[in-house]
Amino acid sequence: MFVVLLVVQAAVVMHAANIAHHVAAQGAMSAARHGSSPEEALVAISTAATAVGARLAAPPFITSTADDVTVRVWVALPRAVPMFAEQISREVSVPRERYIVYNDR
Repeated sequence: MFVVLLVVQAAVVMHAANIAHHVAAQGAMSAARHGSSPEEALVAISTAATAVGARLAAPPFITSTADDVTVRVWVALPRAVPMFAEQISREVSVPRERYIVYNDR
């Protein structure tokens, strides 16, 4: 029985890692758009997490420079086996969208 629970928990962890990556990517892509703000990234993160049924374990961490945007999210994990982690995090970096005036193209 323990082996079955172990396999189920491993599958839950792998699925949560994919969900965390998706949620972070949605936030990063939203924040990287030209004229976008970190608040728009927070809305995109919340929307993506709600859409896939994920529960964020901590507030997302958003950093941006002139060249790129990085978003880190923590997703809570349901636990079937006590020795596994309670949350998983993923970080996604996306280059900022650059607006080039038509005459400069």
